[in-house]
Amino acid sequence: MSRTAIIARKLAVARRQPVFVLLWLAPAWALIGLSSAVIALLPFRRIAPWLGVNLGATAHRPAATPQQIARARLIGRTVSIAASYAPFRSNCLPQAMAAKALCALWRVPCAIIFGIERERPTGELTAHAWTSCGDAVPTGGAHCFATHVPLSCFVPADEAARVQR
Repeated sequence: MSRTAIIARKLAVARRQPVFVLLWLAPAWALIGLSSAVIALLPFRRIAPWLGVNLGATAHRPAATPQQIARARLIGRTVSIAASYAPFRSNCLPQAMAAKALCALWRVPCAIIFGIERERPTGELTAHAWTSCGDAVPTGGAHCFATHVPLSCFVPADEAARVQR
């Protein structure tokens, strides 16, 4: 396929995206890059307070309105597209951190969940991070709740206060 054909195909795909996705693509890309740099430079104990309050080994889904869930899905789409064009580490953790930052900016309740795969035939542990907002799973894939065992769940302080009552 020629370079011109590839560019034409990508532009056609971009035209089908919602305006929100197109406008927030560059900030999402920058947040993934920043998150990747933070992960590379800081130990997790320094990153964890920024993620929120750790509820422990639970898969909490913060309650959200239908509008917030729709916004969370758009944020997830934006982060996913931005990650596919990143020249830096853009696996599940930087994507989850970027989605959390965008959700906080848009006042969308969001949890970051860390887990390991339930059953590995090889015996290896495979870690994964994903975000949750009501019924939406903006990053990490909707299958995460079925295929992974939660090890920790980080939510904003106000959400943690609601959960712990």
